[in-house]
Amino acid sequence: MGRIDTRRRIDAAKALLVGAALLAATLCGAEAKWPMEKPMTLIVPWPAGSSFDVVARVIADGIHRKYGNVVVVDNRTGASGNIGQAAAARAKPDGYTFIVTTPGPAANNALTFKSLPYDPLTDFSFIGVTNRDPSVLVVRSSLKIGSFKEFIAYAKANPGAVRMGSPGNGTYSHMTQLALQDLAGVEFNIVPYRGPPQVLQDLLGGHLDAGMGLVGNYMPQVQSGQIKVLAVFGDRRDASLPNVPTLLEEGYKFSSQPWTGLQGPKGVPREIVVAMNQTVNEILKDRANVEKLASLGMTAAPSTPEEFEKLVRSEVDKWRPIVIKYKVSGE
Repeated sequence: MGRIDTRRRIDAAKALLVGAALLAATLCGAEAKWPMEKPMTLIVPWPAGSSFDVVARVIADGIHRKYGNVVVVDNRTGASGNIGQAAAARAKPDGYTFIVTTPGPAANNALTFKSLPYDPLTDFSFIGVTNRDPSVLVVRSSLKIGSFKEFIAYAKANPGAVRMGSPGNGTYSHMTQLALQDLAGVEFNIVPYRGPPQVLQDLLGGHLDAGMGLVGNYMPQVQSGQIKVLAVFGDRRDASLPNVPTLLEEGYKFSSQPWTGLQGPKGVPREIVVAMNQTVNEILKDRANVEKLASLGMTAAPSTPEEFEKLVRSEVDKWRPIVIKYKVSGE
């Protein structure tokens, strides 16, 4: 009788071990399915063809090449990026919907809109930065100003005379223009437009004196001599403009570096956040992708999820005084 009981106990123990092994295998198999189980969506809150859209397609192509699953780029435009950002916030946090976002909808719209259908600081999982690109100050070549110092001297001598094109109230460029007024003690005649292409058009037409934005928006005209870049508002000189000084070199402790980054809805499992961050960083370090972004005036800037979250929170703190002082509204 004792032998039978012993055998039963041994058999039961074996069954438990087998069951545990099967359960572990099942769980590992479930984890291994991500992100190959179903199509992934990358929301872009800006139009197709924009620089941000290009970044999303670079990421989408890299994910497809690595895992083989379909990645859909979904352009959800409107309301200064708020429509796309809200869609991402509402998405299921299963690791199959992310957003390729920018400072406006991801941070600063909280300052420039009376209300938002999402909270930029609490409704998202932070994956990582994709690229950081300094703002540049440009003038039409016919203005006959050759340096940043000459530009500031001219603006001081002629308050309100410099017609500065803004790609829209509450945009990164607009707030940088306001910050420059404060730093240099000058006053611009800031003219709002619908976006960078309209600013560029009127710069070339002589209806504006200056503009500000990403170097990629102006590079062809800079290379042709129609527009001059007077200063780079980044932490270091831009590789495509090695002879153009930074604002820091001109004596101003200030930088303006718009960025693009990847977020998911709040609640994406930590293991997926880490895996997605590693995947995106691999894509951004690929030489072909680095060169593709560089050709459009963008610099790949891989980061950790924690660094990205810190960057987003710092944007809100950085621009709050400017928004309050000038009553900036994106609405």
